[in-house]
Amino acid sequence: MRHAIILLALAACGGDDSGGGGGDGGGGGGDAAHMTCLTETNKYRTGAGKPAVAHSDALETYADTGAMFDFNNSPHAHFMQTGGGGIAFAENECPQQLGWTLPAGTDPSSVVAMCIKAFFDEGPGGGHYENLMGNYAHLGCGIYAASGKITILQDFGN
Repeated sequence: MRHAIILLALAACGGDDSGGGGGDGGGGGGDAAHMTCLTETNKYRTGAGKPAVAHSDALETYADTGAMFDFNNSPHAHFMQTGGGGIAFAENECPQQLGWTLPAGTDPSSVVAMCIKAFFDEGPGGGHYENLMGNYAHLGCGIYAASGKITILQDFGN
């Protein structure tokens, strides 16, 4: 199956980096943030007449690893180096390299919601939008935050 690699730049979004503090040192961003990624994704999909995607533990593990790897390297680096790990066929990313931040005291869920909205707002023809609305059955979200910065991934599979 062909791997969709989308390297479109999103406009930086979210608060400034000044409130970042020492960072939380960890990936994940908490179960609430992962759930927000799934529910927001399905909100936009079902609103556009597409079927909801189901959560995938395997894709989430892959996406969390990718979020941490990309945070310290470059956007989509993990996806490209692993060819989707044999399970992910499309990926969207809000990378810290483009200014995505998690100011101190901010709930990661709110930044995740902004990220998914940015994908949707590209509209038809936009690579992130097309992945969001693609013919996929499963989703894994990856979240990694440190030092007031955040990287958020959506990895889609069948």
